[in-house]
Amino acid sequence: MENIVIIGGGTGTFTLLSGLREYPSNNTVVVSSADDGGSTGILRKELGVMPPGDIRQCLVGLSYTQKEMRELFSFRFGKGSLAGHTAGNIILAALEKITGNIDEAINLASKMLNVRGQVMPVTLEPTVLSAKLKNGKRIIGEHNIDDQDPGNKTSPIKNLRLSSAKANPKTLNAIAQADVIIFGPGDLYTSILPNVLVKGMKEAINKSSAKKVLIVNIMTKFGQTDGFKASDFLTEMEKYLGGKIGVVLTNNKKPASDILRKYAKEKAKFVEPDLKSGKRLMVISEDLISKDVPQKKAGDKLKRSFLRHDCGKIAKLIWSLV
Repeated sequence: MENIVIIGGGTGTFTLLSGLREYPSNNTVVVSSADDGGSTGILRKELGVMPPGDIRQCLVGLSYTQKEMRELFSFRFGKGSLAGHTAGNIILAALEKITGNIDEAINLASKMLNVRGQVMPVTLEPTVLSAKLKNGKRIIGEHNIDDQDPGNKTSPIKNLRLSSAKANPKTLNAIAQADVIIFGPGDLYTSILPNVLVKGMKEAINKSSAKKVLIVNIMTKFGQTDGFKASDFLTEMEKYLGGKIGVVLTNNKKPASDILRKYAKEKAKFVEPDLKSGKRLMVISEDLISKDVPQKKAGDKLKRSFLRHDCGKIAKLIWSLV
């Protein structure tokens, strides 16, 4: 069985897992410990637990239990004192308090959800992400970087920093055994790169003989990847990684005009697929947009994208590389 390590988290990784579940691979997801927005941020601040949101989404993506159990972990309260919280986040927080550590909490939740594969926080302690902009301003906190107001002017990100933390030993071991390492899809500066910034991670990734694959986002993100083309995503990824990516998956289908208008309100644009295959780089460029339009759930206070990658298409492409 081939070992696939996905480095990311959030909705993009959940989408990929939904497709990979159809193939006989051992999937390990590495998620950031810097998330501090929404339900996750409240539980982290009030209870002192590890950020549960990305862990919960990925566990559901790897789950082979009945539909109702998956819906339980994904259920978001729409009103009352629990408005905005998902039941799965609360369950994970409670399990961490009961067991005293996040690894055991994940193990127990994995049994509840009949998970095939593994979800690992990149570190065993919460971290703080900050971004220095080219205009000299510094933004502290993953949520503050991720959820900037499109009504304001912004400056490009010059560099990211993460509070000092060592990589989870289990994560390093999974990378050492990987046949393929996938970055994304997901927000470049808040979902993917925070994992690479953890002490020991980029060294382990570069040492690995696994194929390194970058899945480029469909649209840009205000305050993070403004004006980016596919080549810019690759350049930034390799800069922080300090190594080379061997394969890039890009979407070459421009979204419908009504969708583009919605994104324009958020100052987001279509990512042009400007990369070409060469001696060291394989570029796969296809129509990767899902025809399903996700509906935002009641109580969800975070901004969500209108578009998703087609989980079946990207999983099939990944499997062809394996």
